[in-house]
Amino acid sequence: MKIAIQHHLLPGSSLTEQFQHAAEFGFDGVELTAWGLPFAESGTFSDHMNAISAAMRVSRLPVSSLCSMAKDDLVHADPAERAGRLDGLVNALRAAETLGAAGVIALPLRKQYPVPDLSPIGDAAQLSERLLIHALKEAVRQTPNGTAHILLEPLNRYETPYLKTLAHAASICKMADSPRVKIMADLFHMGLEERNLPAALADNAALIGHVHLADSNRQLPGHGHTDFTACFKALRAAHYEGWFALECGVTGDPVEVLPAAVGVLRACWDAAG
Repeated sequence: MKIAIQHHLLPGSSLTEQFQHAAEFGFDGVELTAWGLPFAESGTFSDHMNAISAAMRVSRLPVSSLCSMAKDDLVHADPAERAGRLDGLVNALRAAETLGAAGVIALPLRKQYPVPDLSPIGDAAQLSERLLIHALKEAVRQTPNGTAHILLEPLNRYETPYLKTLAHAASICKMADSPRVKIMADLFHMGLEERNLPAALADNAALIGHVHLADSNRQLPGHGHTDFTACFKALRAAHYEGWFALECGVTGDPVEVLPAAVGVLRACWDAAG
């Protein structure tokens, strides 16, 4: 089991300090988000490769994955905006390749549809899907020798009108027609949208490339009622070997609660075996 944590959840005034704390707390890697030091100040992942490489070297931890922001979402009504966001995804994929990360977490849209309802030619959902498939195929085409995955994340109904289930994400992956387009399964979002979390994971395991971990209340594992053991059992049965990354609230002293969360997760993983 490979457990990472988003860097902005860690204490520290620099990436190096955050990575060092991750190692001390028992994590196996770090997921970089497009917010938090140093990315909140300026630029893209590629603009901060020296700082990232230094943090990896000092801590001896890898970067598990890269996580985009709402401004990077792939579906938009403006062609120029879509082109810029596609460029951002391609650049992030190249950065992931350089860092040895598994992939880039990407979303189609949040909150509301950015495209109009043009029925009967196509409603907002249909147009969004066509634009998303085009963007995914184009990102793969522009990185022909790449190995980093595009990790497509379903959200819950309160955060998006579109892509909310693993089954829908699986259908998008199949239409994108590339082994590099995978599902990013988030247990918190799944808890609001899936009837049965272990069953959803089992049914779509072949296309799952990354997993985000949070308890039912979007806090650290062990602070809610999510059955992590049952979820891990489904993934173990499917021989899942990808990363797990914490994306959740951290209540309490990180020095105490983060190592405890790692312990909870490893115990659940062992119990699932």
